[in-house]
Amino acid sequence: MELGSEFDLDLSRLADTSDTVFAYLKEFHTVYTDSGRSALGLLAERLSGERILLPDYICESVPDALPGDCRILFYPVDDKLRIDPDRLKPMIREYQPRFFYLMHYFGALQPEESRMRIAEWKERYGLIVIEDTTHSLFTAKLTVGDYGIASLRKWFPAPDGGVLYTKEAHLLPGQPRRKKPASGKVEAMLLKHLFLTENYDCNEKYRELFAREEEAFDRQTEVCGMSDVARFLLDHFSVEQMCERRRKNAVQLEEGLRGMGMCEPALSGVPQPALAARGIVPAAAFGSADVPLAFPVYVEKRDELRERLIRRRIYCAVHWPIEHATVYEETERIGRRILSLPVDQRYGEREMEYLLECLNVCGKECGML
Repeated sequence: MELGSEFDLDLSRLADTSDTVFAYLKEFHTVYTDSGRSALGLLAERLSGERILLPDYICESVPDALPGDCRILFYPVDDKLRIDPDRLKPMIREYQPRFFYLMHYFGALQPEESRMRIAEWKERYGLIVIEDTTHSLFTAKLTVGDYGIASLRKWFPAPDGGVLYTKEAHLLPGQPRRKKPASGKVEAMLLKHLFLTENYDCNEKYRELFAREEEAFDRQTEVCGMSDVARFLLDHFSVEQMCERRRKNAVQLEEGLRGMGMCEPALSGVPQPALAARGIVPAAAFGSADVPLAFPVYVEKRDELRERLIRRRIYCAVHWPIEHATVYEETERIGRRILSLPVDQRYGEREMEYLLECLNVCGKECGML
C-alpha cells in the first residue's frame, strides 16, 4: 500500500457528471489557468509598483509570482494558522498597502471576526483583497475577497489547473495568450496507476517524469491557460464525492490520533495546544463542513518521523519549507514542525487505518508516543 505523493490516474473511473468544478464556480467570472501561479500572474499589471500585505507563512511560489517591483510586507500568523487583526491594523495604517493577500490554511477558514475586520478595512482604507482559496475552495468559494485564486491541480488528478475568479466582471483581466501544452504528467499518472494496481515495473520512470514536470512548472515564467487535457479530466470528476470522502477521512484520522493520546479533538473546533513538545498534535481545527486539503499536524521530531513513514511507503508533504528570511518566531516554529497527512479522495477507511497504525509504530520508534 502507498499513500501520499502525486495523484495516479485511473481512466476507468472517469464519469459523466454535472457536479464539476466548473459548475461549482459558475456564479463567478472566471479565467482558468494551468496553475495558481499563473492565476496570480494574471494580476501582475495591477500589482506592479503596488504595496501588498502577504502572510509570512506562505508557499514561496506566491511571492515569486508577484512582479519584481511589487513592494511586499509580510504579516504573521499564529500557531493555529490564524491571523491576528490587532497585529495587522497598525501595519495597514503605517504601510498603507493597496492589496491584502488572505490565506486560509488546509481547508479551515480564518475566524469570522478576522474576516469581518478585513471587510471593514476594505471600506475604510480601500484595500483590494486577493483571497487564496487553494486550500479552502471547497469549504467556501469566497469570503471577503475581491479576487479568488486557487490551484485546482492540488485537488484532482489533472496535469495542470488553476483559476482566477471574481464576482465583478470589470475586475477580471484578459485570457492568457496561450494554453498549457501537453505534458508528460498524464503519462506519469497513468504509469503510477499501473504500478500501484498491476505491479508494473515503472516506479522509477513515473517518479522521474513527475520530477521533470514539476521542475518545468517551477521554471515557467509565462502565464498559461489550462490545457485541453486538464479541462477534459476536470470535467469528469465529482466535487461532491471528493468533498465527502475527504471529510470522512479527516474525521477518522482525527479520532484515531485522539486515541493515540492527542490532547484535544481538532474537528470539534476546540483550540489545540500551540505546539506539543512530544506527540502528534493537529495544527488546525476543522469544522464539520470544512473540506481539508490535507490534515496538518505538528511533530517535534518531524523529519525523523517523515523518514520512517517513507520507509512504509507513506509520503507526507511539508506545507511549507520556509525559504525567505522571516522575523516572526511563529513562522519559524510552524515551518520546522508542520507535516501534512494525506486524506484525499484516493483513500478510504482501510488506508486511514493503515496510516494510523504506521503513525503509532513510527511515533513510538521516535520516542514521541
